[in-house]
Amino acid sequence: MRHDLALSIAGVALAVSALAAAAPAAEPMRHTEVSIDGDAFLINGRLTYEGVTWSPAGEDTEYRIEGLLMNARLVQGIFDDLNPETTARWRYPDTGQWDPERNTQDFIDAMASWYEHGLRCFVINLQGGSPEGYSREQPWHNSALRADGSLREDFMNRLERILDRADQLGMVPMLGIYYFGQDQRLEDEAAVIRGVENTVNWVLDKGYRNVLIEINNECNVRYDHAILQPPRVHELIELAQGITRDGRRLYVGTSYGGGTVPRENVVKVSDFILLHGNGVRDPQRMEQMIHAVRAMDVYRGQPIVNNEDDQPWRVAAQGFGPTGNNFVVCVKHYVSWGYFDFRANDELGDFNQGFQSVPVNWQISSARKRAFFDLMAEITASPGTPRLELDVPENGPIRAGDRLELQVQVQNQRDDTPIEQIELLVNHAVVAESRQAPYTFRLKSLPVGELRVRARATYQRDGREVSVESPYRTLRVLEEPGRVFVPDPQRPIALRAAEDPAPDTASTLRS
Repeated sequence: MRHDLALSIAGVALAVSALAAAAPAAEPMRHTEVSIDGDAFLINGRLTYEGVTWSPAGEDTEYRIEGLLMNARLVQGIFDDLNPETTARWRYPDTGQWDPERNTQDFIDAMASWYEHGLRCFVINLQGGSPEGYSREQPWHNSALRADGSLREDFMNRLERILDRADQLGMVPMLGIYYFGQDQRLEDEAAVIRGVENTVNWVLDKGYRNVLIEINNECNVRYDHAILQPPRVHELIELAQGITRDGRRLYVGTSYGGGTVPRENVVKVSDFILLHGNGVRDPQRMEQMIHAVRAMDVYRGQPIVNNEDDQPWRVAAQGFGPTGNNFVVCVKHYVSWGYFDFRANDELGDFNQGFQSVPVNWQISSARKRAFFDLMAEITASPGTPRLELDVPENGPIRAGDRLELQVQVQNQRDDTPIEQIELLVNHAVVAESRQAPYTFRLKSLPVGELRVRARATYQRDGREVSVESPYRTLRVLEEPGRVFVPDPQRPIALRAAEDPAPDTASTLRS
């Protein structure tokens, strides 16, 4: 080939390559689209919970449920701590290490079980929320936004995995951008504005049609930047609404602190109105807040969503019953509701508790979580999921040479929920499986120390893979006389016995 012809061909190739690079990437195929019609939400053009009404026990009234958007505050799905001085606070009890990728994967694994209970929306935030539930000083650094408003790739990659799963399941993530414990990470107002632009453009570029935007969580609480505070936050709502792709834009709003009615400048421009019930112990106050919004001259009939409510009852003994809590009051007044769950002070050592306290057990792993999800399933006429309980010894010491039998009880299992197998996990590793009831595990060669054990079942429903787990249980294994434990570089703990035990068909645990 002549040299000039080769150069010509090479030039054409470079030109084609440049054109391809300049052309916008094809929008990914998506499965879920959210829309708003009046005060109702639709998913793929159909009202949420289509045709569903709910009549509480003892009442004749049937309350409309279709069009609501039941949700939960699950803001830590992409959490990480960029401050090396505080990272150790978030170590998992079963591995002794913090792992942001595990946190996101655990979140994803639990999403289908939430869906089965009627959850259609979850709040997630680029700057998370307090990983302690409530905290005034927040030295940790959890932000998907850099100081200049650009997006951190690792955080956004984790977010993409979550949004992809939500799109597959038919869920509507409410993506918050700023949190008052972390907004100081942005260097100035221009960076805050860039952060909104970059976030909205990222969502639109990825082709998501199921994402709602919450500019910031509780705009009236300790924000450093004036544009994130009540008098001006509507500017950012309008900014986000003005960013489009082929005439399509995202629905946008923002929230205020618990018990506060949003100001008119926010109600006037928002696509949906957010309320918070934190601290609102009297459901009548929640009713008053709803009426106050609807009485505003600037209110246009938008959906109202309570997307954060921590202890929504007069007294804890009432719990999630059919009366006396903000969840029920909101539903009766055609307002969507969302639960904010965290570890109370007396629960700090219990990994099963809380959805905001890091590290998070994203499964429905506590009585309080279960009560919320069960009531939501009842209200939305959803099937729910089976409940797994792992029976572990409660009395007497367990020694390293003991053989131990564990059994999994399956409750609330429907006939159309076939469980093909249950796995046993010890310190986050699968060590055994059982394929038929009674689901029994026999273990030997237990390593000394505290072992975190749980059971996991996975099944299919309507094309969705659903994973449910038992709450974590702790086994405290004592050293057995006559046996010596020698460190092994390949394992955290290894057992060395003077004599090999007799062959056993049961599982052998390796830490």
